[in-house]
Amino acid sequence: MIFYVLLVLFLFLLINLIEILVNDFSRLTEYGFGYLTGKIILLLVLSVLIILTRKKRKSTSVLD
Repeated sequence: MIFYVLLVLFLFLLINLIEILVNDFSRLTEYGFGYLTGKIILLLVLSVLIILTRKKRKSTSVLD
């Protein structure tokens, strides 16, 4: 369940980040770049959490 919540947050943040880069990049101030950097760090943290909480597949291989 937590995986899906993190995935939705990741997608929402990714869309928000892309909108900032496409529409508002030329108008960013020093504080705006800090805000953008914080969003990128949060995106990286969410991606690590998504990788850690994903469901493990059961192996069907004979060698495992």
